[in-house]
Amino acid sequence: MSSSVKRWLAVGTAAALALLGALTPTPSASAAAAVDKTQAANYIVRNLPGKGSTSASITAALGLATTGDCTYAPALRTLVSQLEKGAKAYLYPGKKLNQARAASLAIVVKALGLNPRKFAGYNLVSLVTKSLPSDGRIGTSDSAFSQSLGIIALKRADATIPVTLLTKLLSLQDDSGAFGYDAGGFQADPDTTALGILALKAVGQLDPQLDDATNWAQTTQTGDGYWEAYSPVDSTGLLGSALKSVGKDVSTAEAWLAGEQNSDGGFPNSLDEGTASDVMATADALYLINGTSQLDTSLNLGKCPKSPKKLPASTTSCTGVWVVVDRGNGQETARCATKYSTGMVALKSAGISVEAPGGFVSRLHGFPQIIDTTYSKYWGYWHASPNPDGTWGSWESYMVGASDSTPKQGDVEGWYYAPYAESASFLQPPVGYAASPTPTIDNTAPKVGDTLTATVGDWSPAPDQVSIRWYRSGAAISRATGETYTLTKYDYGKVITVKVTASGKGLQTVSRTSAPTAKVTK
Repeated sequence: MSSSVKRWLAVGTAAALALLGALTPTPSASAAAAVDKTQAANYIVRNLPGKGSTSASITAALGLATTGDCTYAPALRTLVSQLEKGAKAYLYPGKKLNQARAASLAIVVKALGLNPRKFAGYNLVSLVTKSLPSDGRIGTSDSAFSQSLGIIALKRADATIPVTLLTKLLSLQDDSGAFGYDAGGFQADPDTTALGILALKAVGQLDPQLDDATNWAQTTQTGDGYWEAYSPVDSTGLLGSALKSVGKDVSTAEAWLAGEQNSDGGFPNSLDEGTASDVMATADALYLINGTSQLDTSLNLGKCPKSPKKLPASTTSCTGVWVVVDRGNGQETARCATKYSTGMVALKSAGISVEAPGGFVSRLHGFPQIIDTTYSKYWGYWHASPNPDGTWGSWESYMVGASDSTPKQGDVEGWYYAPYAESASFLQPPVGYAASPTPTIDNTAPKVGDTLTATVGDWSPAPDQVSIRWYRSGAAISRATGETYTLTKYDYGKVITVKVTASGKGLQTVSRTSAPTAKVTK
């Protein structure tokens, strides 16, 4: 069993499943000199765990909390709601209290400025030490990872840390200085050692033990800057941030991590080329990226403004002008404007509310809630045109305001809330098609009883789905959705057409309709 999976099993199997990650489209890795921490956090927002995974929700929430940025409050409030609803099942698996899970939940609740003594009807702080055996063991078996979580949770809650919790943790430290787990003998583990370092720091006055742990960490770091483990990104984020918290140089770890970021902003949980981004890996990477740890990560939701209203859902088809609104925090939408005499008209036609005192766009759909009067961030106004192959060209900044622009049909208007930049990379509409042929019908002078056959043609890129619908003088024919259609008496005197609709992940939904046949005869 891998070390990372084993140590998460101490807290819950859902976390282990999250570690393995769901398969998603594989982006290429970025070799940028510096991590784009905003896009890393945005990746988590775009891939928030579902309601059934409390462990994954905790991980995602802590990752977003490392930003200290209230623009992520809406996503965090969604996660808090999930944590509240899933608390009982999470804390009492098999109807038996899991103190390590109570500690994990207490850490994230405290990190978000909430009260861990009054959360979802539980005093999480008291649950951490409830029914502990005399040796202070947290959990059903010895686990340095669980033991460290308990100490960190109590420290963050300003609660008394029973000495037995510490003595148990120290008894689990190997002579090498590492913390780990037992699997046919002691197995040193970077992730567990990271939590152990934080726990020792929380207690204080344990320099020899802390030095031993940090020395092990530094001597086992690879020349490239990472730590070998099931998920090197997770381990490097956790152990690198722990070392940084005690004043150690982690510049090589930070440099290595920068080269592992995928084009979608997330991080993979494997070094295998082409590995998809993973929420847990990305969240753990953010500790090192933002210079925080589970001991001090904090984003007080109570001090954040109310969440703005949700953006309207994206569309996949547009015969007018596309309108993209990207809040810069993972909340984004691609809409269609059917009226677009100006950029301002296009915004409103796309269903986006606008506040523009003095002609300067300050809020779109209620965001931002608090206007940045220093303009360190603002709504940038961009546009792009489709390439012949259906992909989108680069964003170009408008040189005029939205009231004076004249959008062109088929183009995209882009609104991006971010600091000033000479170029931009944010959400673009679905990709179009280099070839989208008009379907044809093999018989243009049909008679009742004839079977007509439609030719779809070759679309490029190839769509995931192609649907067919036959029409009788403009009215859809019931159940006529195949490549062939046999004419009936109801078609007499009518013209027949066929419509083909192509769609797919990341592709526009586009329809093409054939030329009509002659009127059907007998």
